[in-house]
Amino acid sequence: MIYELNADRLHIKVCSKGAELQSLKRKDGTELLWQGDAEYWDGQSPLLFPFPGKSWEDKLRIDGEEYTMPKHGFACNMEFELVEQTDNSITLKLTDTPETLKMFPFRFELEVTYTVVGSSLNIGWKVNNKSEGTMYFMIGAHPAFNLPGFNPNDKIHGYIYTENAPDMQSNVVLPDGYCHDEIETVELNEGQLPITNHTFDCDTILDQTGRFNEIILLSKEKMPLVRVNFNMPVLAIWAPCGGAAPFVCIEPWYGICDRFQDPRELKDRNHVISVLGGDVWSNTYTITAL
Repeated sequence: MIYELNADRLHIKVCSKGAELQSLKRKDGTELLWQGDAEYWDGQSPLLFPFPGKSWEDKLRIDGEEYTMPKHGFACNMEFELVEQTDNSITLKLTDTPETLKMFPFRFELEVTYTVVGSSLNIGWKVNNKSEGTMYFMIGAHPAFNLPGFNPNDKIHGYIYTENAPDMQSNVVLPDGYCHDEIETVELNEGQLPITNHTFDCDTILDQTGRFNEIILLSKEKMPLVRVNFNMPVLAIWAPCGGAAPFVCIEPWYGICDRFQDPRELKDRNHVISVLGGDVWSNTYTITAL
């Protein structure tokens, strides 16, 4: 099921599968969100819950038990139900099922609310722990944004820009998707990181310093396209093919993929969220069309 909002400055589409944002258009019809193409990546903006990235041996370890967990979690592949739709918002909900309990032994409700405010789209997450004990989880966003006028032969396809910020400190991501303790410095030139055919030869820029809360995507002509604001400890930036792709993903995460050969319990992971039985956790990030 596709739900739509037509506001004064933005038009959005949200799919019930995964509560995934599938279109983000300016009033003039310009599509800002990648529309999916298996040649590069068929996703658009999946929700990563209850684990972003890859877990060691595709397992979560909880209270001494192992649970099979697919890369980026299971929420992106499940049907959400509509809770409410207003003139400027859509709220969808996922509740635990016998299927999820085999992968993640907690009873929960996960609500995702999209709210249009002017030229901005607020994406709110609310996680209700319906279990008696403490629930541990991670969560992340994975929106992909178009790079207009993409030509694989161009030297630069666009820029990542952050104002008054230091260089990024990226954990090395191994070819099999695990995180390494080794840190590489990603240098910014006056806050700018050019997106080239080799920017993502490292696979993913993965900064978990918590120093970033705003990223602006610029076109190859350095025109502002979108701004992403967030309050999360991890920033992932990714594009396939080393960067030779017509889009780039700007991904705020509360959590991080597992390190190689790291069998720690979920509760002991970096940036894990803990919610007491009956309590609710919430967070919001914002995409603004520029």
